[in-house]
Amino acid sequence: MKKIFLNLSILIISYTFFVINAQAKPDEKFIVNAITKDFVKTHHISVGNYDFVSYREISPNSSNLTVSQKSLQNIVKNIAKEQTMGDWAPIIYIDQENKKGYALEKKLSGMNELHLLSYDETSKQWEMTENVDKMGTDLADLGLLKRAN
Repeated sequence: MKKIFLNLSILIISYTFFVINAQAKPDEKFIVNAITKDFVKTHHISVGNYDFVSYREISPNSSNLTVSQKSLQNIVKNIAKEQTMGDWAPIIYIDQENKKGYALEKKLSGMNELHLLSYDETSKQWEMTENVDKMGTDLADLGLLKRAN
């Protein structure tokens, strides 16, 4: 009887974590889409031919990262060092064929900081080449934060 109860409890807990994780994924997609659309509008860029780089691909916990992936990881780390509380982690898009990329950094203030990236064939690394700031849509208007009443 105890084994049945224990197995049933484990099954229920596992299912609960699965449901929570399944619900979190659309939220991540919503955030990435909302911020990306804001950058497309404010900076007049197109990410249609670019590949989205998920943090899972360049996570410090990932093993066997390529030199290219490590360089993207370092770009994210360097941006994070300069951020203040409430700024969003950068969203990375790269175009391997044309050796160009974007790091989209959304600030708590609503500022959109676009980091232009280029790929150096010699070092096999991504580098930040330019930063362009433009005021974007307020985070509350994007649906990413609730307004204080």
